[in-house]
Amino acid sequence: MSTAPSSLPFLRAFHSPRYRCISCLPSAQYHRFGRNVWTAAKILNPEEPKPDDQSLKPLSRPIGVPYPPKPGENSGIDPRSWQEKRDDLFNYDKHLVRRSELTKQVAKPYFRDWSRTKHHQGKTFIAPSRIFRAEKSLYFPNMVGSTLASPKTPSDTTSVLRDRISIVSVYSGRWAEMQTQTFLNPQSNAALSNMIEQQPRLLQRVEINIEQDWMKALIIRTFMAGIRKQRREEDWKRYFLVTKGVTDEMKEAIGMGNVRVGYVYLVDWDCRIRWAGSANADEGEKEGLVAGAKRLVEASNREREEGKATGKKNTVSSARR
Repeated sequence: MSTAPSSLPFLRAFHSPRYRCISCLPSAQYHRFGRNVWTAAKILNPEEPKPDDQSLKPLSRPIGVPYPPKPGENSGIDPRSWQEKRDDLFNYDKHLVRRSELTKQVAKPYFRDWSRTKHHQGKTFIAPSRIFRAEKSLYFPNMVGSTLASPKTPSDTTSVLRDRISIVSVYSGRWAEMQTQTFLNPQSNAALSNMIEQQPRLLQRVEINIEQDWMKALIIRTFMAGIRKQRREEDWKRYFLVTKGVTDEMKEAIGMGNVRVGYVYLVDWDCRIRWAGSANADEGEKEGLVAGAKRLVEASNREREEGKATGKKNTVSSARR
């Protein structure tokens, strides 16, 4: 006498749709879970809001890291010795931390950032109309990458940003780079370009191309010569290709909610983020960026005049060429 599969407890559990993978579900269950990508992502990451429910809001608080950046940080190189690595390997508390990080990575849908570009062209926030106050602002983190001037020698972004007023564009991919150009391109924002030309020792443009895929990074390195031809020679040291060291925590700290979108930051001489914009710029955001840069230039000139009166050296006025 044969036993029905449903009479065995473990077989009943196997036949239950609750314990099946998506490919083994019946057509009704597949239609409910398998063809609904958002439902599958919702099961893995229930705290993730629906894209349709996301509303575009102005950036109302300072963004950045709470500590001043230092050259050499976030290089992606593990400084631990073999003994320290061995001790961490058998440390249960650090295993729990690593497990939590891996869980977040697995729960993140692969095409989440691309699907978010359907809403507001990927824009994650509206740029503020005014710059943040210096005492309230947070810092732009240090990143390490190769530049057009020295492609084989790693360079720090902090060494370039310090003692200058910098307009930093951060992107990953050609589409995101074109979005940052809507803020900075002379055809789109002539007032900002004229200001940079009039203040070459004080104002500068810095580009950070983040590409953590080794194959895409190899392609970019192959076309470095073409990228050099598109830029002036004095700007080669201000173009960074960053391939490692940029963590998800750093991206969240500086407001990079979507890595497929371009971001623009106004960073002062102390590496503080005073203004930020994302995706394609509108007229109000362009005017806000120009007004913020003017205020920082005026503050720099005011400190220089005060330094002359008191006989003290102003770090901003003695910016590098």
